[in-house]
Amino acid sequence: MSDINPFKLLDQKLEETPPELKEKVMADVSKAKLILEIASLFGDALPVSLNELFINKNKTN
Repeated sequence: MSDINPFKLLDQKLEETPPELKEKVMADVSKAKLILEIASLFGDALPVSLNELFINKNKTN
């Protein structure tokens, strides 16, 4: 069994992440956000729009 307490390592200073890794992560996050927004558009707004388009409404004269 190890004598190193992992909780004592939490107090140590964090190392800076490389800029290339930051750019890759941010690109992946932006792609995921775009996919979620497109899915939301087609999942929520499109069915409502199609429903309103094809509903037969009674015309009052």
